[in-house]
Amino acid sequence: MVKRKAIPAVLASAVSMSLLFSGCTSSNSSEGNKETSAPTTAQASPGATAKTLAPYKLSMYIPAAGAPADLKLVNEEISNYLKEKINATFELNVLAWADWQDKMNLKFASSDAFDLIWTVAWDNFTTKIQQGSLIDMTALIDQFAPDAKKIINPALLEGSKINGKNYSLPVNKELGSQRGIMLRKDLVEKYKIDLTQIKSMLDLEPIFQMIKEKEPKVTPLYINKDSNVVYTQNVANFDGNLLRNATDFKVVNLLETAEYRKSLDLARKWYVGGYVNKDAATLTDMMSGLKSGKAFSFFEWLKPGKDAEVSNSIGIDWVQVPLTQPLIATSDTTGSMISISRTSKDPERAAMFLNLLYTDKKLLNMLVFGIEGKHYAKVEGKNDVIDFPKGVTAQTSGYNLNQGYMFGNQFNDYLWANEDPAKWEKFKSFNEKAETSRLLGYYFDQSSVKNEMAAITNVKKEFEPGLVTGTLDPNEILPKYIEKAKSVGQEKVYAEQQKQIDEWVKTKGKK
Repeated sequence: MVKRKAIPAVLASAVSMSLLFSGCTSSNSSEGNKETSAPTTAQASPGATAKTLAPYKLSMYIPAAGAPADLKLVNEEISNYLKEKINATFELNVLAWADWQDKMNLKFASSDAFDLIWTVAWDNFTTKIQQGSLIDMTALIDQFAPDAKKIINPALLEGSKINGKNYSLPVNKELGSQRGIMLRKDLVEKYKIDLTQIKSMLDLEPIFQMIKEKEPKVTPLYINKDSNVVYTQNVANFDGNLLRNATDFKVVNLLETAEYRKSLDLARKWYVGGYVNKDAATLTDMMSGLKSGKAFSFFEWLKPGKDAEVSNSIGIDWVQVPLTQPLIATSDTTGSMISISRTSKDPERAAMFLNLLYTDKKLLNMLVFGIEGKHYAKVEGKNDVIDFPKGVTAQTSGYNLNQGYMFGNQFNDYLWANEDPAKWEKFKSFNEKAETSRLLGYYFDQSSVKNEMAAITNVKKEFEPGLVTGTLDPNEILPKYIEKAKSVGQEKVYAEQQKQIDEWVKTKGKK
């Protein structure tokens, strides 16, 4: 899940949104599954070299806050490098988060040719597989990306399988998920805020009140419908509609739980109290507000060194404070992946590119950080440490994508000068301390309730933005939300989910 990652709020909480009704999407076999295997072509063989391969243009799609100004230049630089490796040119296509799902669905529907796509559990990963949009990469990985396979954490590679097959290569990175908050470092220091005293959401309230009084031009808490109090508290288990602290496997209607209502009440209290931006329910672009300096804090998925990554991306220094314990769930093994489209004209070449992306440090860092000397500069005397070139900042850089979690082997990423040199070692410790979901390895097969799921999604879009941001009064709106969700089949979905969980528990010998 990526869940956590850079700044986009859409990514930050999309998994949590799905929890209210569906858990994860299907990985089990279902009627009408249009499984797609890699087409057999004569384009490449495992021993092929740049000299023996025909020229080919690879294209890849990812979401981001926006396309970098120098994207074309970076694509050209990568293309020049790939010509020598696999006789291929490369085009990275960047779509805005707000447009991502609609535009990619349209591309698949119209069978537009492209090779690679960033995938994640919450973005209908298994639905894409059932629809035949993504190919079975199992044999391709063995033949054309064996080095990448050796590098990837076995838990990620195994956990991301669907029906025993790999429809993706998971990005090699941290495993656990943790929610927390980012606070502006200058204001933390100015008001001598003791971060060690922040243990829960309620500890933030007096701090927000102080910021409201002393910094009237700054919003104490900057949120939107995808990154807010409710989703940050994570009252649910990521892998299904169980309460996170549950000791059994009983599916509950989260909308009717005391925990969910308590989160809504807090969101409402903070909104009415003036701690939250008034456009929270409709805001889609959080990045602009964060870069302008109008926010004191915002919620984020955390990992070791996340505050340094965010500081480099926004151009303002931040510090991070955890609000939940790390959790390893099924969605973490499918939290950030790269898949091959069924419309690829040369899936073998795409797999060869992936093999390089996980093993070739130069290629990976061009994709993540851009062109050396223009978008970043190596720090003298420090191995694999970079900074912005003289005269360049996060705001002025033509390629400050800063989304390393989307590509290859993140342990090969350069470190920014302000990052902890022990960052990658701390990743390992982070994973070791994480809780394990009671449903780790479980996926929900939605095929028998797909119509109900579609209807529930529409109901969720109607009610949740206003509720989870505190814009609407839960006393008035929550009962209507619950009633309408039930009217379109929510209880049928829960019954099906309980049935599948019971079968999974029995198969796994869980108690």
